[in-house]
Amino acid sequence: MKQIERKDLVKMLADPLAAALPELEKRLKVIASGTAVATRKGRDLVPEADFALAVERMPVAGLSYETVEISREEALKFLSKEPLVLSDSPRGYLLLTYRGLGLGFVKNLGNRTNSLLPAARRIRIASTSHS
Repeated sequence: MKQIERKDLVKMLADPLAAALPELEKRLKVIASGTAVATRKGRDLVPEADFALAVERMPVAGLSYETVEISREEALKFLSKEPLVLSDSPRGYLLLTYRGLGLGFVKNLGNRTNSLLPAARRIRIASTSHS
């Protein structure tokens, strides 16, 4: 895997695609390539939602986050974009996982979290019981 940066977006690409991409971009209008890993905001890197879903997550220079396994109830809250409090978890960017699978990122502020889940990926739950 190779890390490349296009404008403010950091992406990971398989080595063969990374080698071919410059030539492809000369000849074609490339709409999407690789896995979006992070967006540069000033000096910081903010993790991208697609990176949470990646099967393999390679370390990325400048991007730091902790992985936190959450319960089914917390996972449903996160995926519904309901407020989530993770007061026992480290502050900063967290990759939320359920049964080892990446769900998405939040920025944990201690008393609340800011979800980085895109609105289009929000699920809707018909009833209030999550059983």
